[in-house]
Parts: sequence; structure tokens; C-alpha cells
Amino acid sequence: MNPKMPAIDESSNTANLSGFSWVEGAEKKMWAVINNPVDALLLPVARIILILFLTYVALRFTGKLIDRIFQLKRIDRKKALTLSKLIKSFARYAIYFVAALTLLFNIGIDPTPVLASAGILGLAIGFGAQNLVRDLISGFFIIFEDQMEVGDYVQINGKISGTVEEIGIRVTKIREWNQRLHYLSNGEIHHVANYNRVQMRPLVSVTVPYESDLEQVERILGEVCEEIGRRYAPHLLEKPTIYGVTDLGESGVQYTLMALSHPEQYWMIERELRRAIVIAFRKHGIEISYPRRILQNGNSEGNGKTPG
Repeated sequence: MNPKMPAIDESSNTANLSGFSWVEGAEKKMWAVINNPVDALLLPVARIILILFLTYVALRFTGKLIDRIFQLKRIDRKKALTLSKLIKSFARYAIYFVAALTLLFNIGIDPTPVLASAGILGLAIGFGAQNLVRDLISGFFIIFEDQMEVGDYVQINGKISGTVEEIGIRVTKIREWNQRLHYLSNGEIHHVANYNRVQMRPLVSVTVPYESDLEQVERILGEVCEEIGRRYAPHLLEKPTIYGVTDLGESGVQYTLMALSHPEQYWMIERELRRAIVIAFRKHGIEISYPRRILQNGNSEGNGKTPG
């Protein structure tokens, strides 16, 4: 009786063969480099260096070309700067992508099956690409709806305030007054408060004690409004006026002054109004109210008891 032959594990043999084929392929490449180093090593290295050099040239040339195009176009400076940075960002990603594919082909790796694989592509979209697509779409909406432009002073989501430095296809850069730079994904930007839209209304409030002569206070505030309106007329759309009594607080009567200015001079007009008010009040001996506490002696008239 002949003994039975052991069963052959085809899967393990296949794995072993594939492993040996990889080793054989590496060995063939090594011998090719030894036998013909020019074709097998020097030429591929030269092609890689050439690809990297052309990528660098393309990045530099594309940036200058985009800047030149927007210099020739009659378009608002801030909008031109915003669009140029966006197009540069898109072009930079495209150039990197093409360069990476070209390098892979030159070193003998064919990325076509990976790119054409619907399963891998679907897996990539499922795990990571939703946020990328959301950022891209949000970035285009931010620009085409004119929510903000490069150079605008904005407040994002009620938390971050600063100047827009760049609006990219995926990320927006906001630099705060203290020079901290924030990188915000476009998809995370839900609310934009823009301080650079056509006109702004400076509002300055000042509180005087209840004992003050209100007619004198109003007259002096009126003089302040006239002075600021005359001095900064080119920056004002409406001259400063007294809005009126806006609050009766614990410490006194609050007056509010208002004006209408170009966005770039908004903070400057508010600063100058406050400064002019302080100088005018000091000149006429009018106090600016501040929180005070009046203490009375417990032994008042009509009270026969002495504090113990």
C-alpha cells in the first residue's frame, strides 16, 4: 500500500513564489546597475533631478505669471490679491501632484492601478476626503460670496480677530494684532464679521456724574464733534454727532457720540473722539464718572444711639 502524498498548500507556495520573484527582481536590478550603470542608475537619477528642477521652475514661473496677469487686469487691489493667492495655491497643489506621479513612473512604480481602483478611492473618500471636499467648497463660497478678502480685518466664529493674510483652496490664514498666525480650515469657518465693508460707524460713550451741568456737557460734546468733523473730514462719510443719553447707570449719565467713516479709519476716529473728550472736559473742569462708593456715618441726626 502506497502512502498518501501530503497535500500541497497552493496559497503558501504562491506566497513563497511571489516573495522569491521580488527577490529575483531586486537581484536583476542590482546586476543591471553593475553591468550598465549609465542606463540603469545615472539616467534615472538625472531624470529625477530634471523633474525636480522643472517643478521648481514651474512653481516660480506660475507665481510670477499669475501676479503679472492680475497687474494688467483692472480689478480691485484686495480682490486681485485674494484671487491671485487662491490660484497660486491651486496651481501649487496641481504641480506637486503631477511631479509626484512623474517621479513614481520614473522610479518604476506604476500608480495607475491604485488611482483606477474604485475600492481604494472609495475608501479614501470615506475616511479622509469629505473634509477636504468640504474645505474646497467652503473656500470657493467664501471668495465668490465676497465674505472676506486679503487685507480685511475680520472676526471668525466670534473667537479669532485679525487681518486676512491668505485665502487658499483649503486653509485661510488670519494674523492677530499680536502677530500670531492662525491656520483655519475653510470648512470650520461658520461666521465672519468683516470690519472692511463700505462704511463703519464709530461709537464712543462717556459718562458724567449726575451732579454735572448737563447743558454744559452737551455744549462741550457738540464742540468736540465739530472739531473732529472739521479735522478729519476726508475720512468721514457723516460728521460726528451727539446720539443722546444712552444710559442712566449707577455712576452717572451716559452720552454716546457717533459718526460714519471709511472702514480703514474706524479705530482712528474712535481714538481721536475719546482723546478730544478728555481734553475738553479737563479744560472746563468736568469730571468723567467712575464707580464711587459713598460711606455715611451710622450716627445720623434723629438717631439717639451711638454706634457701639
